[in-house]
Amino acid sequence: MDDLGTASEDQVILAWLQAEIESPEFQAYVIGNPPNPANLSLALKAARNPDLKDPTQNDLRRQIITSAYGFGTGAGSFQGLAADIRWRRVRLDADEVGEMLYARQGAAWPILAPATRKVAEGATNVGHVFTGDSTNMVVLSLASGICHSDKKVPEIIALRRPDGHLVILEGHARATAIVLEAHRFPDGVEVYVGAGPSVADWPYL
Repeated sequence: MDDLGTASEDQVILAWLQAEIESPEFQAYVIGNPPNPANLSLALKAARNPDLKDPTQNDLRRQIITSAYGFGTGAGSFQGLAADIRWRRVRLDADEVGEMLYARQGAAWPILAPATRKVAEGATNVGHVFTGDSTNMVVLSLASGICHSDKKVPEIIALRRPDGHLVILEGHARATAIVLEAHRFPDGVEVYVGAGPSVADWPYL
């Protein structure tokens, strides 16, 4: 693991939005009900042509991710987390990504990695252990995209447990696909890692 220095919440939020914005379901959420296509146009620009020095873009990205996932509110995916999380950007090699743990949430990941919760176990099983939902196809599609494209993969977002292990907060499918296509990442993978006293209270550790 290479420590690349501190990271801001704005950087973490940008990575989260970039990971989600191409999903039709997420785009439908952004458009809203009643639908306002202008919402999606602004969100796409903020994800695809980001300017982290633009406070308007930063505020828009934060509003979207907070509304969808509870970023910084202690709710949703951030249940139990306080405003004490500090972020760092690190580089992991593919084997280290494989050692990351799936969060204790969602039905698919315990099926793919019942013994260890490790991404490496999930990657081994995803081709032949059916999760009962779309997870298998999502991961395999992501892996195919990684194999046939040089497009940058958004950073994985994780939390550091008190024992030092990294648990994925956002990017379960992406991490699994990265392990499947490890040869495409000779220089490693960038990950945002959050740590703070309240991580111990996160119910998905």
